[in-house]
Amino acid sequence: MTTPSPFPDAREVDRIEALVTVTDAAKTDTFLARCVPGSTWLISIRTALVPANLLARRPMGSFNERDFTSLSLQLALPLPVEPGLRFRIIADDDESLSASGLIRPWDD
Repeated sequence: MTTPSPFPDAREVDRIEALVTVTDAAKTDTFLARCVPGSTWLISIRTALVPANLLARRPMGSFNERDFTSLSLQLALPLPVEPGLRFRIIADDDESLSASGLIRPWDD
């Protein structure tokens, strides 16, 4: 008999840390140019579509930011999420400018 895996550490949060990859590789430069602290985005998590402000963007050491980057986002409303949950970040004025993301583990 297999041992069931533990429940994910889900929390209702209004700030997330995430790793993201641009959906359309041809728009990577546009995404990175626009993805600056203070910019606004829409976050699509499960069935929710929530406005968010970008707090910070941090390259991942020696990895190329064109492949993926780390973002800190302040959500307009708290949402239940857990590490490993996938979501989309969409430009608030251009639905074709988007990235897919993964919630990073909690820092406690």
